[in-house]
Formats: sequence, structure tokens, C-alpha cells
Amino acid sequence: MKALFRQSKGPLCKTGLPMPLMSQSGRRPGKRPLVETLANDLRSVVTTPQELPVDQQPPLVSARLPALLDAMPVSPLAEVLRPLARDLDWYQIFDSSHTDPVLAGGLMAGQVIGGRGKLHSKDLYLGLFLLAPHVTYPLHQHAALEIYHVLSGEIYIRHGREKLSMHVTAGEHSVTPPHQVHELRTGTEACLIAYVWTGDLVGENWWWEPQEDGSWDRVCWQRQPDSSWKVTRREPLSDNEIARSGDH
Repeated sequence: MKALFRQSKGPLCKTGLPMPLMSQSGRRPGKRPLVETLANDLRSVVTTPQELPVDQQPPLVSARLPALLDAMPVSPLAEVLRPLARDLDWYQIFDSSHTDPVLAGGLMAGQVIGGRGKLHSKDLYLGLFLLAPHVTYPLHQHAALEIYHVLSGEIYIRHGREKLSMHVTAGEHSVTPPHQVHELRTGTEACLIAYVWTGDLVGENWWWEPQEDGSWDRVCWQRQPDSSWKVTRREPLSDNEIARSGDH
């Protein structure tokens, strides 16, 4: 994705924070309407500046973020996000009591726009996502449109249980349509991603889990008021859900 920046003429410009208006390169023309949806949402979202707590960064962030920022290729997106990154309210995304603590401790986020971002909004989430080396964020789906732009490092993203992974490196992007099941995996190095969630922000993130009998369940992680996620329920994975998930 080419990240293009200009000062918004909509509500965002009142905050003084320049925001990305992302345009689709010709590489994946089928996703252009989704990116146009994102650009329109960025122009229209209403935000309120808020003070962030001054807390100690999680160990993964303090250990990995400086080198990831230093390694970012020069781009308009990097130049906007670099000075913000260290001052975000970084937090562990998933409750470690419901999943492998190594996995939970390897997935950190800091919001620029969102419930705990520099700009408060319930209509759009934009921020940074830091993944530790050698982690697999398992197959999951959500109603929101999601765009990832890799700022530093590399990530492997798989859309479907039997599909090959896409290798996304610094300066490249992925577009995940609503309800598309997908998996993220890092290699030997950490990865820093700029992410956007827009559209249906119902606050449910469904993880797919294989069962011993060969069937699959999906487990609902619910967004909490502090933007972290906790498990709330489980259900069998239905044929209807598979059909709309882009699994095949």
C-alpha cells in the first residue's frame, strides 16, 4: 500500500494530528473498494484528544520497540508514527489466563485513535501492533475491516486454513475483509505494524480452535472497556460461518 499523508479537512484536523489517507496500489485491485471505505472513514471520524497515563512500558515493548523504530524504512507513514510510538499507552492485548502466556505476552498494542488512544473514538481504531519473534496469532475472524501496514520487520498472514501464507515485509500491506478468517505468524525477528479497524466494531474477535474429534469450535474474545480482550463464550464452528469466512 502507498501511504499518502495530508492534513485532513474533516473533524480530524481539529486535533492537530495528521492522519494517513491510504490509497491502494495497483497490486491488489480487488481490495480497492475496502481501502476507499477506510479513507472515507478516516476523513469523517470524530475524535476527542485525551491524556494518556504515564505507565512503564510492557517488557516486550521496551526491549523491542527502539530497534524496530530505528529499522523502519523512510516513508510518510513512518515519519508520522515514529515520534508518537514511544508515548502511546502500550498494553497486552489478550488476557493470559485464557491462552498461552507466551502468546499473550508476545502481542502488544498502542492506540493512536481508539478507546485508549491519543485521540478517543469508538468509531475507528488506528494504532501500532508489536509482535514478538516466533509467535503465531491463531486463526481468527472479526466483523471489522482490517488493514495492516508493516512498518518494520516482516509477517506471514494466512487467509484460510488450507491457504498459503502471504509474506508481508516492511513497506507492504495486507487487507483483511470483514469476517475473513486469518492467522499471523512472525519469524526470527519482531514485527511492528500500523493497523486500522473500521466498519462494524462490534467488539468480538472469534478464534478458531480444532477439536480432538476433528471438528472445530470458535471462541469469542470480547473487547473490554480498557481495549484488552477476554474470553466470554464458545460455540461449534458452523457451516454457515465457514461459508462467509473466506476459508476456501
